[in-house]
Amino acid sequence: MNEKPFAMDDFMRNKLLFLLIIISSGMIPAQTYDNYSIKLQGIYGNILPHDAHVKALVLNSVTGAELSLEFQSMNEKNWYQFNGFPTIGLGAVWLNLGNPAKLGNAYAIYPYISYSIIRTNFLKVNFKGGTGVSFLTKNYYNTNTDLAGNILPSLTGTNGAIGSVINVYFSAGASLEIPITSGLSLTGDYTWNHMSNGSAVAPNSGLNLLNGFIGLKYSPNYKKYTFPQKQQLEGITKKFYPEIIVSGGFRQLYYQDQKTFPIASVIAGVYHPVTNFYRMGLAVDAFYDGAFDGYTKFSRYYITTDELKNKFRVGLSWQHELLFGKLIGGMDFGVYLYDPLKNLSPYDQAKVTTLNKGLIYPYNIDSEDGWFYTRVTLKYAISKHYFLCVGLKTHLQKAEFIEWGLGYRL
Repeated sequence: MNEKPFAMDDFMRNKLLFLLIIISSGMIPAQTYDNYSIKLQGIYGNILPHDAHVKALVLNSVTGAELSLEFQSMNEKNWYQFNGFPTIGLGAVWLNLGNPAKLGNAYAIYPYISYSIIRTNFLKVNFKGGTGVSFLTKNYYNTNTDLAGNILPSLTGTNGAIGSVINVYFSAGASLEIPITSGLSLTGDYTWNHMSNGSAVAPNSGLNLLNGFIGLKYSPNYKKYTFPQKQQLEGITKKFYPEIIVSGGFRQLYYQDQKTFPIASVIAGVYHPVTNFYRMGLAVDAFYDGAFDGYTKFSRYYITTDELKNKFRVGLSWQHELLFGKLIGGMDFGVYLYDPLKNLSPYDQAKVTTLNKGLIYPYNIDSEDGWFYTRVTLKYAISKHYFLCVGLKTHLQKAEFIEWGLGYRL
């Protein structure tokens, strides 16, 4: 059996850390740096057993801590005001995943943004969301070896949920702040946290956690602090913006195959700002996935030959994006218009009869991908017309791949 491709973890780590540096450096200017706070919180939560591989790994509750540095945005950039002067943070996380032998510990670093929902002198409630990179001390490849260190072809008794050291980290939820005295507050968060590698390295069930946080927040410059006031600003020009994105990457389909395949996509869309901080778009998506070559031990798609037609899908997506200056974060919802794989799964049905599914049809995500796909995206402008892009494409809760691309905006 081939050994785990460690170079892939290094490749993913370098790209993710590079993206974090770009995002962090571009969101916090000088004046906002002065209005900072330090937050330390303890964490207690649980892993959600969303499939059989994860369920077998859950033993005890999750415990840990997060140290965060937060900055109150001021008036330097228009998008701060357009978004209600959000708080921008950078968090460092340690988690004991409750199963030392198979899950070990997780470490994460991630930038996040926190929107005010309720803001009074006695109580602050925010919505908090961010994404970054996580590092796991235990994965399939260092929990499933024999005495000689050879990898065994089985998920039994191993970490069958995660196949890589380096993973994406998502965090979303609500945060609470109650002032205690000048510059010091009691804080509490309740968040959904997710770690996976986007099927870059199999297996990749991923980990979903619900975590509660409690701690303290201290603002050293509280005596100088004043909340920013709204100014008269010129809004975003509400015209249509055509964009095209060309992306690529790699993925694995099944842990026993030990093969890596190229993936690519071309996305052509038109967007229209609805407000100063939100825009909507419609796009045609064309996907190439080299994993569907017919030579796999994975009994999900009944493919017996290597045909080019099985590697392409085309869809139409409705796109929703939040605007943060040079950074755009979005969620796309798509429907396949062309998908040869829909009639090649579920495996047991396609093996015995010819399927002829329509555009929309009932399906079980555990046995087939279905007609619906989503994509989470981040775009960062490097000039007036060009931007970098990273996206995670999924079928409901099952990740298909992470893609890295370059876009052009008219």
